[in-house]
Amino acid sequence: MWSWDYSLNIDKKFIDYHMSSINAHEYTSTQVYEHRTRKVKENYGYKSADLSYPLNLNDSFEKVLFNRRTWVDQFPNERMINKDFIARFSQLSFIGGKRQRRTYPSGGAQYYVNIHYLFNEDNVNNELWSDGNISELNTDTSQLLMKKKVPWSKVKEAFIQGYLASTAQFAIVLSVNLQCISKKYTDISYKLVQQEAGHIGQNIQLVATYLGIQAVPLGGFYDLELSNLIEEQQTVLYAFLLG
Repeated sequence: MWSWDYSLNIDKKFIDYHMSSINAHEYTSTQVYEHRTRKVKENYGYKSADLSYPLNLNDSFEKVLFNRRTWVDQFPNERMINKDFIARFSQLSFIGGKRQRRTYPSGGAQYYVNIHYLFNEDNVNNELWSDGNISELNTDTSQLLMKKKVPWSKVKEAFIQGYLASTAQFAIVLSVNLQCISKKYTDISYKLVQQEAGHIGQNIQLVATYLGIQAVPLGGFYDLELSNLIEEQQTVLYAFLLG
């Protein structure tokens, strides 16, 4: 009979859980997913209220919601990606100006999700990559920390959809230090950082659409390769290609 282990070795449990779901080259070819046609959910005889609503495309926010997409064949790259663009993108998506408030949509103290920009040197202004195209955003100081330089030909190999990464202008990678996140919130810390990454991802999608670029959220990346690109102690939670 299976029984719950009440020991306090929490760190190892959620780290083992996370590592059991990683993508790796040796496993990817065996990860075959069975296609299932989605069934329309029934009302099952309950009384119901019709909530149909025609979106008002003259309203800027509703238009952004309508135009948001999550998949492209290749990126159009119609916008110049320079420092001013990334500054605007960062303030709208992650920071929100100088108002004193919690960072990120859901707030939080010690389960920080780290935000990294990876720039394609062939498709963005050189001020964003000449000192290092692998960068981390410090949301406290509004500074982009340019850590190291890795050719995009190498960066794209970390994405399973390499053909799509080839045409991207940049990527955003959300990560966390799994060894540290349990210091305050203990057993719920892993759940909280996943929620946080989802909130941040929603902002990325909305702001990208608003600013006229496309963003593709990905679970399809090689975990260890992408983690090593940003920093060895960081574990990737979520990644986006944009252009």
